[in-house]
Amino acid sequence: MAEAVVVRPDRKFVEEIIAAGGGDLKHCMQCANCSTVCELSDGRPFPRKEMVWAQWGLKDRLVADPDVWMCHQCNDCSRRCPRGARPGDMLAAVRRLTVAHYSVPRFMASLANRSAYLPLAFLVPIVLLAVALLVRDPIAQALGLETEPAFYASFFPHWLIIGLYGFFTGLAFVAAVVGVLRFWRAMKRSDEELGLYATPKGIPASVVGALKDILTHYRFGFCTAQKPRRLAHLAVFYGFLALFVVTSWAVVDLYVNPMLGIASRYPFDLMHPMKILANVGGVALIYGAVKVMVDRKRIQGPGAAASTSFDWIFVWLILGVGVTGFAVEIFRFTVGPEPAATIRTAAYATYFVHLVLVFQLLTYLPFSKFAHVLYRTVAMVYAEHTGRHRPVHRPQVPQIAAAPAELRLQGVTTETH
Repeated sequence: MAEAVVVRPDRKFVEEIIAAGGGDLKHCMQCANCSTVCELSDGRPFPRKEMVWAQWGLKDRLVADPDVWMCHQCNDCSRRCPRGARPGDMLAAVRRLTVAHYSVPRFMASLANRSAYLPLAFLVPIVLLAVALLVRDPIAQALGLETEPAFYASFFPHWLIIGLYGFFTGLAFVAAVVGVLRFWRAMKRSDEELGLYATPKGIPASVVGALKDILTHYRFGFCTAQKPRRLAHLAVFYGFLALFVVTSWAVVDLYVNPMLGIASRYPFDLMHPMKILANVGGVALIYGAVKVMVDRKRIQGPGAAASTSFDWIFVWLILGVGVTGFAVEIFRFTVGPEPAATIRTAAYATYFVHLVLVFQLLTYLPFSKFAHVLYRTVAMVYAEHTGRHRPVHRPQVPQIAAAPAELRLQGVTTETH
């Protein structure tokens, strides 16, 4: 006997999905073509069930759904949809709203992602860095710190950068941890309410399984309509990873190694292994950002992914960090020990812009498109932990349509507000 369930649609959430890029979701007629053609559905009603939940405005279900994060917006489903409902874009909109939903504080998500607030978002790091420069000399005198001889360190000392960025990056880290923990608890609570929660695999094994997928972008490789996007994402991912390693080692080499009696070699010369890794990472970052832009412009038609300010702000920010980083390096290795005043001013101005962009990227991480690396990772670990991930395989025979799995909608009553 079917159990009656009261559904309370959140109309505002439906409007938010539409505004965030999922505007065609109401065209869906539940034919299940999307679940049939999706290489990641593996016989499950994905993304069909998400389309139902979105049409009904079931916000609590969607923002606690790990399946939403398995999608890479390849838009195979959108390309095959006979009604043009574009499930891939709807899922992208839900991911954006999920980040905003779990953000702490929530207003930061609007500040980081809405083009109307972009001037204010950039004004924050500009003011903070300007204030840091104003207090640089008084703090150095009070602490007895000597002027660092390095070209850029005489303008913005390393101790000041590490202190400023360490503090605000730490705040961003706390906000990120709070957000993903809220997300994990919501996924668990949702599965428990549906009687689906189980843990066939331990957390350590789940983390290993998720990392294997992330490092290879394995599931992204099953996309068809936008398969070339995988290379761009891999380039950006490994570019960031390389630069993170270099930055971490620079801090170690600058402060930890001298305490251990090891001479510091920072700032690195061009042939230092870390400088080589940094340059390779920078090239990968720029290549990936440019390829993302080209792919989004080149791939047109039903299979093209919708682009919003949430996407473009992040892509341009990545490109800006990479380009200004190389510009800063060129100034460092081409100017002499006593450069002309105009050259020094241009170099310092470029360095300041680079610092602003890096600050923007790191401190807004939990609230921007960059947060995908956190929420997707957590969702993949949860999927491994609860047995939702199944081996992905290509069907031996092309499938045009298939009978969808039951969604158990019998006996449902709706209650609107």
